[in-house]
Amino acid sequence: MQIEFCAENILEKMWMYSLEDVQLCLDRGAIGDYGPIYNRIDPATILEWFPKYDAQRAPFVDAIRMEKEQQNNIYEIFQHPQIESAMKDVYDKIAHKEAPQPEAKRTAPSAFEQQLLSEYDALPEWKESRWFKVYQNKPYQFTEYRKQRYMEEINNQNEY
Repeated sequence: MQIEFCAENILEKMWMYSLEDVQLCLDRGAIGDYGPIYNRIDPATILEWFPKYDAQRAPFVDAIRMEKEQQNNIYEIFQHPQIESAMKDVYDKIAHKEAPQPEAKRTAPSAFEQQLLSEYDALPEWKESRWFKVYQNKPYQFTEYRKQRYMEEINNQNEY
């Protein structure tokens, strides 16, 4: 019963330790590293070993954590000359506060565009989708139809 009680307490309170850590703590405690045993190993004695084991373990865990942090140092990339140059360029552009280029003002659609819109609206709908119109027995959306009609007009102008 005591072994079962001790195992449950270790699982509940010492959840952060791996099985190897628990084994090492129990081995060290059994040989007397964490104080005299007095020929008894009960749950209270065993559970007293874990804080002592943790004190021994902490420097090694901290060293491993520091080594991982040094290996994953994301700030080292900023020391590369190309990155430094790019960052300086960005800073210079921000410092100059370059104004964004103004968008070109849109004009009203030309007469030809109006004609295309009217023609497209007058075309019959494609039977499989209402988003398409049929022109020369092919389904077109407006942008495709517009492109096709522009090509036709260009070709018509080149004929002499």
